[in-house]
Amino acid sequence: MEVDMTGQVNLHRPPLLGREAELRAIEQSLTDSSVAGILIGGDVGMGKSRLAREIHRRRGGQETWLRGDRVLSAAPFGVFAMIVDLDDPVGLPKRVIEALTGGAQTPTVFVDNAHHLDARSLRLLTQLASTGTIRIVAMTRQPAVRNSWPFAELVDEQAMAQITLGQLTQRDLRTAVEYSFGGIAAQAVLDIVDFHSGRNPGKLFELLGYCKRKNRLLLRNGVVILDGLDTDFDVRARDFARIDLEEYSDEERTALELVVMAGEIDIELMLSLGLGAAADRLVDLDVLRIVGAASRVYVAREHHASETIRVSIPIGRSRKWFAIVRDYPDKPSDRSRMLRTEWALGCGIDLDDRQIIDAAMIAIEATEWHRALRIMADLPTGNLNAAELFELAYLYCNVGQLELGLDLLAHCLHKACCPGLVIAAAVVWGNRQTAYRSAALEATSFLDALDRMADDDSECCAVSTCSAHSEEHSQAAKWFAADGLSVDSAKDLLQTILSVVGAGGHHDEGALSRRPDGDLLRTHALDESLPDMYRMAAGLVCGSFELEKGRPGKALEILNFVKRELRSLGMGSMILRLLDARTRMEQGDLAAARRSLQVPRTNDIAQLAARSGVSDIMEAEILLREGEIDSALRFARAGVEALDYWNQSSALAAALGLAQYLATLSGESQMAEEFDIRFVRLVRSSFQMEYRRAVAHALISRRLRNSDSEAERELNRMLEDAEREESFGLAAEIRCLLFRHFGDADSDAMCRLAAAGEGQTFRFLGAVGSALREKDSASLLKIAEAQRSAAPDVAARCVQLAKDRLKHRGNLPSTVVSSELPIELTEREREICGLLVKGRSNAEIAEQLGAAVRTVEGHAYRLYRKLGITRRDQVAEAFARLNIEIAGRAKQKTDSI
Repeated sequence: MEVDMTGQVNLHRPPLLGREAELRAIEQSLTDSSVAGILIGGDVGMGKSRLAREIHRRRGGQETWLRGDRVLSAAPFGVFAMIVDLDDPVGLPKRVIEALTGGAQTPTVFVDNAHHLDARSLRLLTQLASTGTIRIVAMTRQPAVRNSWPFAELVDEQAMAQITLGQLTQRDLRTAVEYSFGGIAAQAVLDIVDFHSGRNPGKLFELLGYCKRKNRLLLRNGVVILDGLDTDFDVRARDFARIDLEEYSDEERTALELVVMAGEIDIELMLSLGLGAAADRLVDLDVLRIVGAASRVYVAREHHASETIRVSIPIGRSRKWFAIVRDYPDKPSDRSRMLRTEWALGCGIDLDDRQIIDAAMIAIEATEWHRALRIMADLPTGNLNAAELFELAYLYCNVGQLELGLDLLAHCLHKACCPGLVIAAAVVWGNRQTAYRSAALEATSFLDALDRMADDDSECCAVSTCSAHSEEHSQAAKWFAADGLSVDSAKDLLQTILSVVGAGGHHDEGALSRRPDGDLLRTHALDESLPDMYRMAAGLVCGSFELEKGRPGKALEILNFVKRELRSLGMGSMILRLLDARTRMEQGDLAAARRSLQVPRTNDIAQLAARSGVSDIMEAEILLREGEIDSALRFARAGVEALDYWNQSSALAAALGLAQYLATLSGESQMAEEFDIRFVRLVRSSFQMEYRRAVAHALISRRLRNSDSEAERELNRMLEDAEREESFGLAAEIRCLLFRHFGDADSDAMCRLAAAGEGQTFRFLGAVGSALREKDSASLLKIAEAQRSAAPDVAARCVQLAKDRLKHRGNLPSTVVSSELPIELTEREREICGLLVKGRSNAEIAEQLGAAVRTVEGHAYRLYRKLGITRRDQVAEAFARLNIEIAGRAKQKTDSI
């Protein structure tokens, strides 16, 4: 990165980001005798000139470069003004030809902005190219009408090649962000940058430069994350990534701005303003749509220019338009009412509190969290009823503002008259860490609220509280609606919630015995008389328990019910995706696991940030199953930082355990230690998803790093407890880890456990256990072959066990020969191997070799896979064993000669 004399930040960027194939096509067109060059098309910012400049540089940088513009297009032969004197018309075409050819046999002429060529310049260049006098590399914007292209005749006759530059790939986008910020990009960062830039290279780097100057993206522990509450990013970033609105006429731009601001505009109103023809042209361009049956209205397609429009219209004109729309007797949709309220607030129109509250509730319902926060920014919370306080509290908890969210929950309890609302509030409270709990909100607060209801003779759901809220926001009200739920029944549900919270992080025998029964939770999840918020939570916890027990089929059944019947807009939906992906992964379908992480597209900056961590951590899990340890660690690191920043404690423990394990496998011991410290410091008296699985990962990591005998004993105690409690899924995972890393291979225990559950882990245990019990070396070698790509250390373990069993079975089966192919290291891998043996870190190796750290990490990862190891402290032994084998093969070869 450089800073120029004006203080502007200039980002270094990969010069050919995602355009290698296009570069090859351009170079090929200049050596292909059948064509006269190439036409490079694409929108503004797609990198047409950048590609051509690179080709120009590679060819020596001396060939003619022409550049069209609007001014020169008005003069005949205007594009040649820099190479000939246009003021002297005598022999001008001849002088142009001489300047272009320069005596070369077939020179190449580069023509930038070819869409601005005047007619005579275009005709001359076309003639020269068609006769083979010159070759042309021309860059042009992509027009809407095909025959308006420059050099269209040559392209249509296939005498000139053509390529059109499209948007960058997701991988290119990640490379650009990480190259610019020097860290791993969390998923939310990629999502928001994708939306604002459209993956247009010019807009992308303009946006990244702005984010760098204004610190719009946060760098935490080497991870670039998105602050989803950053209003300045939400507004200004769109200015730096907007589409070129100047392509529309004044009338079209006015029509578009009106529809975007109002959410929808009635056709009759648009006609009365004299903008009907302009609006219809926008419909033809697919910018606006006409919807509705009885009342036909224009609506806009949301894109990255919409928010720019909303913040860039002058206040005076905005107020004038708002008055026109407000006074028109239409019946706007909920979304339109929400947008009009935000419009009014933005241009200083007075609104009553009820109108603002209603708009905010619509935004929450539509999962437009950031818009809801903007609308509610200056509204006193004392004006909200209990149901509205609950929704706002839930929103703040979802966007990581736990202290404010839990304070609002406390106020909600003081006003609540509905037992269902108390239970829904308890679910939200129980899903957060105690470190962030409000002093005004403790476990007793919920019991106090229920006791107050029992002593109060007033009827539940009185006017202006829950019933009024339910009429206007029926879906949201279902979170806590529970007709006929008595105070005593609510107290029983509260005790169930507290038992889940209490057992979520304490895994001593007493705490586990207090966990609610999974069958009870399943019954509660299916009971339509209970609040939906509680039913959703019961279903998710039940699904987690089923996975612990090794029953992914039953887990998927309850999770599908939650997904189908109990739609949640917050942390619940994120936990649902995590569990759904893990369930499908346990069933062995990694493609389905990835699909389950795909969610409906949103442009809401707060929601993108909130769901980032779960997406990254589950991608890390999938990559681990695929054997991509280095990539898995990168995603795990991103997931940890996003979850931690957004206070999503229910998933953080699982993320820290996985990240610590992956860092250990990658030989990053210091990083693993740091993750372990954070794991130990977690406050454990709130609900934490899959905590015992995270503990197993942490214990394995400590044992691998430090030869910690206590960690090994604790791991074996966990295994005994899990088998005694019939948590066979957890037990199977622990047995697999012990086998993979320490060679623990109790064949009878493996077979017994394999019969107790279903899924990929159980199938693996059953195959290994059966092969060991039967001393079937051939089967072990088949397992090794299947695991060779995803888990080379497991494959090596199976091969070694096969060798051990062969001592009792006679001759070596022929399959062993093909399974034990000689290991060949490249020269660079041997060099890195030697430095690893000397204890050098990846950063030190990169500095010594003059390479990037990421390059060294890639070499190290491939080296580990070849050697069949998983951590740095195994390199010396494996390298020595390899050298011995090489020496032995050399001796055998010499002896045979």
